[in-house]
Amino acid sequence: MVFNNIVVADAVMKARDFALADPEVRIHVVFVTTHPNAQLPASFNNSSFDPEQYLLSVEDVMDLYNRTIAEESKKVKTGLGVAIEGVEDQVTIDVIPGYTPADDIIEFAKEIEADLIVMGSRGLGAIRGVIGSVSYAVLRESTIPILVIK
Repeated sequence: MVFNNIVVADAVMKARDFALADPEVRIHVVFVTTHPNAQLPASFNNSSFDPEQYLLSVEDVMDLYNRTIAEESKKVKTGLGVAIEGVEDQVTIDVIPGYTPADDIIEFAKEIEADLIVMGSRGLGAIRGVIGSVSYAVLRESTIPILVIK
């Protein structure tokens, strides 16, 4: 098989087919969650803002980061259920904190040297019914081959 290291940003059932077809295939189910920094207040100029309530130590920020990743990983694993049955040894669940899902998916795929990115075509954005905005952005920006599944 040509594709042995696959990033899946949706369409897990199709990626499972790749794994069932070849025991060498590694599937990375990636989920981009809100970066913990985005949970901090956006504006420090608000008159009702109390800066003391947001004075966080490095340990507090790291704790928030680790809790966010752990909670989201658990949700994703629970949500996958039967989608990864029979291929659990070939699948890793990667929850990454980010700000821009398309850029974060592409960067993650590059880091792990993915051969293929598999995405769904949810089409819930401005070009509804055709392809989702994240899938479109990944298609437009990625140098890694992409399989978009309806």
